[in-house]
Amino acid sequence: MATRQRRSRRLIPAIVAGTAALTLAPLAVSAGAAASPKASGTVTIGVSEMLTGPSEYYGNAALTGVKLAVTYLNAHGGIMGNHVAITVQDDASLNSEAVSEVRSFAQDSNIPMIIAPTYQPNFESSCTVASSFNVPIVGAQSAPLTKAQNPNTDCFVVTSNVNVQAKDALKTLIKYDHIKSMTLVYDQTNAYVSEFTPVISNLAKSLGLTTQVLAVTSGQTDYGPQITKILSFNPSIIVPNMVTEDAARFMLQAREEKVTSLFVDLISELTNTRIYKLSNGKAAGLFAATPQSVGVPSFKAFVSLYTKYYGAPQDPTYAGFGYDSMMLIAKAMTVAHTITDRSAILKTLRSLKSMCGSICYSNEGGGAYLTNTVYYVTLTASGYVPAKL
Repeated sequence: MATRQRRSRRLIPAIVAGTAALTLAPLAVSAGAAASPKASGTVTIGVSEMLTGPSEYYGNAALTGVKLAVTYLNAHGGIMGNHVAITVQDDASLNSEAVSEVRSFAQDSNIPMIIAPTYQPNFESSCTVASSFNVPIVGAQSAPLTKAQNPNTDCFVVTSNVNVQAKDALKTLIKYDHIKSMTLVYDQTNAYVSEFTPVISNLAKSLGLTTQVLAVTSGQTDYGPQITKILSFNPSIIVPNMVTEDAARFMLQAREEKVTSLFVDLISELTNTRIYKLSNGKAAGLFAATPQSVGVPSFKAFVSLYTKYYGAPQDPTYAGFGYDSMMLIAKAMTVAHTITDRSAILKTLRSLKSMCGSICYSNEGGGAYLTNTVYYVTLTASGYVPAKL
């Protein structure tokens, strides 16, 4: 139940990757440190992101993180003494636009790397184009691609290991809350969120949870039919696999109809401060799994840096992943000792063992830089706080 008290729970990670406890070296420098030596040249990174369209909120949050990384890098010497700049284009959450923008960037010899759209279909389409030009691209929070989608490993992501995160969260709820059943409500018209529906559903079933799966559409205003089915099923938990605006509207209506099941975010798509207000407070108690915690020195430094320039982050999850995509580029160029040689940068991206930005990642191969660390938080009127179970 969403309203019951939870016993005190550990604040350490449930699962820790080999590098997860490390603090990113550049972030150890104070954000207010003296200006670095003047840059000798400029390296420009192309950015194609979903700034309008059905998932624009996530794209804008990621872009803010990218901009923050650029600000930070330039305050500390750029990349090997070269000023960092970005050129940004909005793909409007459309594959055709993403393909056109990535192709344009790839054909520009002054752009050695590209940050690709967060929206999964856009990222997949972008990878096809990038591979044809052998230009490396990095996606923030997109799901890792298959071998068929990324045959030459030209496309990279910094993201959480969704399978590990969702499975650990469900096992934790089974252990501490003794949950028996789950309703998964997913947006069938938004590929960015529905991408994870079979993953979540299959994990729940493999753990012995009786599972109900209900489809909704983007912008749906009346969830009455789904709520009626939920009331009849009476699940232990409800997973709203939707964008923030839709999830908030659904949770508001569910609570008004006396649904008391615990709301759960398994894949960090609702870990933002807007959802409480958008739901008129009905999202309070939302239990979320996240790879980020201010208990991690590097993430605490990231939040402090973000607050300095933009105020308290509304969505530290996607902003953090955007920041880390840029920091991966900086590390690859630095290790490769080049800001222009795409082949050398690609080789380095494939061979790096790990990378730390706001949090740390291990290179799992196939272009996937994954974090396997999981924390649990609960939504309150003042934001997310460590969960108590």
